[in-house]
Amino acid sequence: MKTITIPIMRAAALGLALAWLAPLGQAEKLPIETFFKDPEFNRMRLSPDGKWLAAIAPREGKNNLLTIRLSDRKLFGCTAEDENEVYSFNWISNERMIFQMKDRNNFPNGGLYAVNRDGSKSKVLHPSFKTSREFGSRVFKVMDLFDPLTDEDEYILVEVRKGGGGFREDRAFYGNIVRLNTLTAKEKRVVFNRGDILQFVADRDKVVRIGVAQHGLTRTVLHRRDSESDWEEVYSGDFRTAIVPLGFGKNPDILYVAAPNGDKKALFQFDLKERKLGRMIFAHPKFDVPAGPPIVSDKTGKVLGVRYEADRPQTYWFDKDYQEYQAIIDNALPGMANDIKNWSKKEDRILFHSHSEKTIGSYYLLDISNRKKPKLEKLLDLAEWIDPAKMSPMKSIQYTARDGLIIHGYLTIPNGSDGKNLPLIVHPHGGPSARDYWGWNKEVQFLANRGYAVFQPNFRGSTGYGTRLYTAGFREWGGKMQNDITDGVKHLIAEGIVDAGRVGIYGASYGGYATMAGLCFTPELYRCGINYVGVTDIDLILKEYPLPKKINDAIDAVMIADRKKDKGWIKDRSIQNNIGNVKAPVLMAYGMDDWRVPPKHGRILKRALDRNNIPNKLIIKANEGHGYRNEDNVFEFYREVDAFLEEHMK
Repeated sequence: MKTITIPIMRAAALGLALAWLAPLGQAEKLPIETFFKDPEFNRMRLSPDGKWLAAIAPREGKNNLLTIRLSDRKLFGCTAEDENEVYSFNWISNERMIFQMKDRNNFPNGGLYAVNRDGSKSKVLHPSFKTSREFGSRVFKVMDLFDPLTDEDEYILVEVRKGGGGFREDRAFYGNIVRLNTLTAKEKRVVFNRGDILQFVADRDKVVRIGVAQHGLTRTVLHRRDSESDWEEVYSGDFRTAIVPLGFGKNPDILYVAAPNGDKKALFQFDLKERKLGRMIFAHPKFDVPAGPPIVSDKTGKVLGVRYEADRPQTYWFDKDYQEYQAIIDNALPGMANDIKNWSKKEDRILFHSHSEKTIGSYYLLDISNRKKPKLEKLLDLAEWIDPAKMSPMKSIQYTARDGLIIHGYLTIPNGSDGKNLPLIVHPHGGPSARDYWGWNKEVQFLANRGYAVFQPNFRGSTGYGTRLYTAGFREWGGKMQNDITDGVKHLIAEGIVDAGRVGIYGASYGGYATMAGLCFTPELYRCGINYVGVTDIDLILKEYPLPKKINDAIDAVMIADRKKDKGWIKDRSIQNNIGNVKAPVLMAYGMDDWRVPPKHGRILKRALDRNNIPNKLIIKANEGHGYRNEDNVFEFYREVDAFLEEHMK
């Protein structure tokens, strides 16, 4: 790839002047593309020396990697791909980056690549799946970045996994750690996986010293004193409450972990010499923490802070300097979520992303090389066509389920509405071991722009709210988890926010199951349902979901159902066996290449709907997976959603 100097690209205004106005008192109805067009910039990161920025941006219709030299704002095109697109990258030195690409169907292409910041010395470190197939390979090999080793110029650590074509064999989940030269692509294995380690953690000297294994319901933490030592077990516990290794600070004998603090998880130290939990570093009374590894200074090895998800994303800074930096940013951009993304090794330049529920946001640079006169500079908007003034506010809510459990969630009220007697779209999340968050959500904003209130319940089984809420969802597909959604809708009706006669439901993956469960088990509640890549046959998902069998069967038996012992329960809770209760029309969409929830779930559901004369439409797109990624398919799907809701939510 040759060096290319290019101007910063700006998208057209998407024909926003063509948007038509709704009746007086309602918000302007915006084009589908406003919400679902890919952002102009997907990611930005500062180089280790703080002198360059790298970003992903479109070039001739394809996302490519570019860099910006901050001294003169000159841009360099690092890639010029016209078939594949860059979707992820990391700096590995001041000169060099590695990146990954997706193919024309928007799937990761399996390759790993390196290039210098000016576009020179490009290297294929590992070929794409397509190239491997063309050369006749029957064993697929995947490389994922483990550590960028930013002090070692051209070297990185990668995790290498191998498996058959579908990556459904147990061995595909247990990788080795390999030292890789990004100029020559030569590999040297540094950690051999003994056959049961799912996760590795390295210390600040880049020595892999922690491994996490799981057998059945038991999670085990393994430790080795140095790279030559054998693994020794330092902890084991039930997966529901076991500690989670996160990373190291300066002391290689102290591991930072997430561990139970009563009902909620908190950040603790774990003493590897004593093999026991040490002091608690940070906890929150309402929410689990942290949301990832602690934030550690590359310069000092000191733990600076911890990120966690409350009603809004939060960062708690232990370090006084960073408390000051965060205050400078927040005071300059009030009301926004201002997330520090990375900083120079000298920690004199800080890159952060400012965003909210009304905008994907912008990147800013805080220059603190002169502590007395810090400079704040806006770099770019991720999607400049989005006008926050035309978007809708999202607020956190809570209500009490019928058995007394407190349920949290989010409610978005259409912009310009008085918030009374509104049509409602219930939007349950996938997972179900996941949760919804405050922030930009293109589906939510699209639905609110069409005049619907949008309800996102974090029903039992959701993560982030403590062990009690999480485990209360076990074995409750179509049961108490669904009751929580129903209770939330009834709460909003009782509050006068929602018109009881105009409620629809739309979800994806597990949310698609919850959509259909709502239509099956509470048919009186909903006018229509949209099932997007949703599970319908519980036995099928238990049988085919690709995880190591020695882990999967045991966990599924606890969290969902036991295929051998619970056949009656599985039959009763599977959607296709309850279609006789459905009264509302259904829109369904699946991807032909979806290995999580194959399109046979949609076909099974359609046959059952047709037998019961329920109006329905099934969309199956070729070259799509678990959620559509091709922009044309995305636009087409949401036009279908728009028309479907317009017809059935009147």
